[in-house]
Amino acid sequence: MTARFRLPAGRSYDVGALEEARERQHAQVVCNVLLLDSTVQTFRANKQDQGRILLDVVYRHLELTERDYFGLQLADDSSDIQRWLDPNKPIRKQLKRPSPHYLRFRVKFFVSDPSKLQEEYTRYLYFLQLKQDILSGRLPCPQNTAVLLASYAVQAELGDYSHSEHLPGYLSEYSFIPNPPQDFEKEVTPDIGLTPAQSEFNYLNAAQTLELYGVELHYALDHCNTEIYIGVLSAGISVYKDRVRVNHFPWLKIVKISFKSKQFFIQLRKELTENRESLLGFNMMNYRACKNLWKACVEHHTFFRLERPVPPERNLFLHYFTLGSKFRYCGRTEVQSVQYGKERGNKNRVFARSPSKPLVRRLMSGLDWETVSRNSLSDDRLETQSLPNRSPPDSFTKVNLHYTFHLKRLQIYMYIFIDCIAFYL
Repeated sequence: MTARFRLPAGRSYDVGALEEARERQHAQVVCNVLLLDSTVQTFRANKQDQGRILLDVVYRHLELTERDYFGLQLADDSSDIQRWLDPNKPIRKQLKRPSPHYLRFRVKFFVSDPSKLQEEYTRYLYFLQLKQDILSGRLPCPQNTAVLLASYAVQAELGDYSHSEHLPGYLSEYSFIPNPPQDFEKEVTPDIGLTPAQSEFNYLNAAQTLELYGVELHYALDHCNTEIYIGVLSAGISVYKDRVRVNHFPWLKIVKISFKSKQFFIQLRKELTENRESLLGFNMMNYRACKNLWKACVEHHTFFRLERPVPPERNLFLHYFTLGSKFRYCGRTEVQSVQYGKERGNKNRVFARSPSKPLVRRLMSGLDWETVSRNSLSDDRLETQSLPNRSPPDSFTKVNLHYTFHLKRLQIYMYIFIDCIAFYL
């Protein structure tokens, strides 16, 4: 009876709201970030956001305080040009390929003195980065230094050596350098009594003496069309041939750096015996490679040499009508980062160190992202779990050394087993 006399009710369909929601969904990009513990973590960001939004999401995920030493390096570029995610540019202008995108979380600025790093967790990330660089061959290392570094790495992960618990060949599953010589493992002798934090600090102190420590290399040609590498580092700009430094220009000696098309120029201060300033020119692969080198020089000089970044140009006329790139480094400098770490750093932070995964580390040289993602432990992050502080070996840790050692062996076998199943599937 009621239905017979009910007035017809109107209906509406909000097309606009649904289309806006659809556009917002499709405006998001998926970014797979390879972290320093060899796990892959997926993040989502809006295409219209600036790069700093994605960087902040990664930093918060890692609970990282001393952020300015690190950056995101684009890994899905077909060229050999190294590119860093620019915090000031929209993501859509930097990640132009279809989603998902692949990036590496890496150390961007290598400090000359590890004691400037205030948090143990920051030094641990440096430790992981240097281990990867040495293993991949990115950072060449002579054998005597490699043995020393391997000893610190083993001490940091396995603790004090024990004849009863560490049987012969217990290091055969670990990789320290590419193509190690025969009997390399027998030369590795862990130091007794060092905590993981002390071993990692000693590792950083030894690694910073390597020739290419902290050097960002860029492929180039000199005036004779000879293949060289231009290295940007904290102390200035160096020129390398066959991985051997043939020239070095400290920042104090450089007047100006500039580029035009694919030519990169270094203008040097004139000496007392010279009548005018010297101008050196180098040919890069293309315009993008040339600009990336120029940006790396600007960032390294600002970070390591200035107390604070150069403020942006406030004159609107000069800002919009000045020719050339307006790029400026916008993060904290080294001076500001050290001070910020002292004021905000959590020196008592508790975190768990990720166990070594030799198989995964070998795959990283080829960037087999699917396999790495399959082995990723990023769903249950190990760094941020609440665990007891790592303290010097005592009676309790010695009792559990045997259990820890065999647990790590079991984890390695598990990774190999998973990869074998994935291969046959």
